[in-house]
Amino acid sequence: MTWQLGSELPRGGNFLTRWMGRLVFRAFGWKVEGEFPNREKAIVALIPHSSNIDFFLAAAFIWGTGMKASFLVKHTVFWFPLGSIIRGLGGIPVNRTRANGLVADVTRQFQEKSKLVVGLTPSGTRKPVREWKDGIARIAAATKVPIVPAVMNYRTKTVHFAPLIEAVNEVGEIMNKVRAEAAHGVPRFSI
Repeated sequence: MTWQLGSELPRGGNFLTRWMGRLVFRAFGWKVEGEFPNREKAIVALIPHSSNIDFFLAAAFIWGTGMKASFLVKHTVFWFPLGSIIRGLGGIPVNRTRANGLVADVTRQFQEKSKLVVGLTPSGTRKPVREWKDGIARIAAATKVPIVPAVMNYRTKTVHFAPLIEAVNEVGEIMNKVRAEAAHGVPRFSI
């Protein structure tokens, strides 16, 4: 695996965070297949999301590459001092109680920033669910930002970056493509 990123991606961190991220990723015994696309804006679909370990693996990859990436967190945890720490790590507060609040909040973030990579879990939870939330597809359709499927396989300890899902207007079509890529993943526990 190469730890080099394309020039278009947002950058963050320093030598120490890159070293720490690589160390943690290797200590977990994981590897990466495929290349992370060189885009100024992207929505990363972490699939399947089945464990809290997913967050630490994603953080280790982000730090190891020097990418600046964000993730969504319930707005209620943004109190002092935790809120400052979460923002510093890339957390974006979202209000999930408002109808379409999450989609509107993230869409606004993409409109306001020239470079932004946001990681989302289409299932919205680590628990097994029959129906995934379609917010990731609605954000992609509203912003025309492509989705990067990051398919996790706990059996082989591999994260595979599948081909980009280019944003189209049809939310159902986007979700079908995300689900098709997720079928190649293996969760930490059978769900």
